[in-house]
Amino acid sequence: MSVLEQIANPYLASLALGLLYGFTVCTSSCLPYLASYIAGIKAGFRRALTVTAIYNIGRIAAYAVIGTIAGLLRTLLDEAIFEMYQTIFSAIFAVVVIVIGISILFKKGSCSNCVQENLEPQRGLEGFRQQFDVRAFFMGFSKGFVLCPPLVAFLLYALTNYQANLTGLAVLFGLGTALSPMLILAAVVGWLLEKAPLFRKWTSILGAIALIILGISILSLAVIETL
Repeated sequence: MSVLEQIANPYLASLALGLLYGFTVCTSSCLPYLASYIAGIKAGFRRALTVTAIYNIGRIAAYAVIGTIAGLLRTLLDEAIFEMYQTIFSAIFAVVVIVIGISILFKKGSCSNCVQENLEPQRGLEGFRQQFDVRAFFMGFSKGFVLCPPLVAFLLYALTNYQANLTGLAVLFGLGTALSPMLILAAVVGWLLEKAPLFRKWTSILGAIALIILGISILSLAVIETL
């Protein structure tokens, strides 16, 4: 964190850390779930962009909660508590991913949760409900509670070195991670699916199965860590 220590403004430092993390670990960590979900719901380019944005909104909301709790507690968690926390919320995220995968795999033929991109979008509350993907939000929200080490390290550093709002720092970190190649790469997945409409049924099935497998693998690791 030596480079970030040279940035006097803690909020700018948090945003910079988020950008750095977003261009490295965060994209590779989140993209498998996003790509599988985008394939599962048969999203095209525009829908993939929307889904990715909603997923990131979920993560940022989780970071805001984490920052608020850290600001209220104003104390450091020991290593044992942190490891237990990570195991619990990794398992929760895994269950969310598995449930989403199963819901896609066993959905009815007409996907009521998928938006036909060639239809004129509705406005107002109904349009918002039509565009807002609840499953993508909760996948991002649960993923956000699996704490990434850079955010934890920066919040702990800020507790002792800055007089700053930790909620604001956590949100800016989340915004930084959202401004990453993840958005472009997820949209590319949707664009590729648009170019192969005959295979979208099978890519949807494969995407759902991939989510289930990813969730089971995370859940298995969480269980192993508790033994």
